[in-house]
Amino acid sequence: MSLRLKMILGIGTVLVLVVLVYAIVASSSRTNYLLSMTRHEADLVAAVADRALSNAMEEGEQQVVQAILRRLGQHPDVVGIRIMDAKGITRYSTRPADLGQTLMPRELPIEGGGLEPVWDFHEQTVGVFRPVLNGPTCTRCHPKGQDILGFLNVQVAFPVIEGETRQQWTVMVFAGIAGLFASGGLIWLLFTFVVGRRLDALVQAMSRVEAGDLTAQAVADDQDELGRLGATFNAMVVRLADARHQLEDRHAEQIRRAEHLASLGKMAAGIAHEINNPIAGMLNCVRSLLRGVRDEGQRIQYLEMLHEGLGRIGRTVGQLLNVAREAKPQLTRTDLRALLQHCLHLLEQDLAARRVICSPSQDSNLPAILADPYQLEQVFLNILKNAMDAMPEGGTITVSASLREREAGSFLEVEIADTGIGIPRENLSRIFDPFFTTKEVGKGTGLGLSVSYGNVRAHGGYIEVRSEVGKGSRFTVGLPVREG
Repeated sequence: MSLRLKMILGIGTVLVLVVLVYAIVASSSRTNYLLSMTRHEADLVAAVADRALSNAMEEGEQQVVQAILRRLGQHPDVVGIRIMDAKGITRYSTRPADLGQTLMPRELPIEGGGLEPVWDFHEQTVGVFRPVLNGPTCTRCHPKGQDILGFLNVQVAFPVIEGETRQQWTVMVFAGIAGLFASGGLIWLLFTFVVGRRLDALVQAMSRVEAGDLTAQAVADDQDELGRLGATFNAMVVRLADARHQLEDRHAEQIRRAEHLASLGKMAAGIAHEINNPIAGMLNCVRSLLRGVRDEGQRIQYLEMLHEGLGRIGRTVGQLLNVAREAKPQLTRTDLRALLQHCLHLLEQDLAARRVICSPSQDSNLPAILADPYQLEQVFLNILKNAMDAMPEGGTITVSASLREREAGSFLEVEIADTGIGIPRENLSRIFDPFFTTKEVGKGTGLGLSVSYGNVRAHGGYIEVRSEVGKGSRFTVGLPVREG
């Protein structure tokens, strides 16, 4: 059941109870008022009859008394007027059948009774009694010691209470029903346009927060209860967003720390292998030289092996130093086409040994750029070596260079594409991270692309990569063209 319907039913029930209580009180008050007016009317008729009959009774004119009673009895509300003696015997009456009968009720002042009215709800009448006192002129017919000679009884009909009450109840019921519908409509309008819209907005904001959108805000522009509720809700959402950001940052930091530790482990294993192999070979060469080598050619071969091993160790240590500190590029006027041809010439034997075909394609009108040729040589050699490693069964490498215009200015773009195994989607965002490598231990330290990325960024350029598993990868290196 909706809150709107609950409010309408609740307030409607209260209104019904209020109308019911009001109807009961009003009906009781109306009944008491009608009875009081009827008694008042009976008292007035009795007073008029007493005054009109007093002279005739003092003179003993019985016919005049009967005529006066008959005349008063013609009033539509008067049921009957009787004059009774002290013993309760009716002497005069507007109804001839009452003459001579003892109709004195117990309420009459016989033996100390009172003069309270007699209500007959069956006949819908009220009877009042007035005592006929013994006056100075009455002693001719009545003894002096008798204070009360009789009673004057007037019976007056009162309106039908049930009909009045029924009519009043009907009016009250219809008024209550009309008030209920009117109040229900007003409550619905008030709730819809004043409260309902704001509650709906708050519910929508809560639903968005439940779905994970912590940017949802409730309307809190009013200073009433709903406004304070909206402000409290907004403050709660802000705290939740801050808590989630802190958890996400902490979780991301833990993930980065775990990945870094894993990368360090791989790097340590790779470096140990990269350094251990040359050292092992160098130790064998040193042992052989210490034993003495008579063949001059063999001695020179051992020395060359020592030189090659030391160079390999030096290159590995140099890569580590490049990661530890970003070397500032020494800018000089550089011909990018010549630099690419030099890199391909250095790898010519490796390309042939691995059955890799390289097809360069370059524009003839490429301008010279300001760059560090040594750092760019590292970049292109690392990308080309990774392309060769991705094609163990041979394949094709395409190298192209062109001038491109972007929002940031003019760039020389070098694209190196291979037909190798490709890079999985989940690894694309991590290939430039330090120490990240998918190669086996001893075949790579995971520093090449990281160093290349740092070198290109130091030149103000960018590296982009697109790859599809089973179809190959395409690396794009963009270098800015500076004037002057």
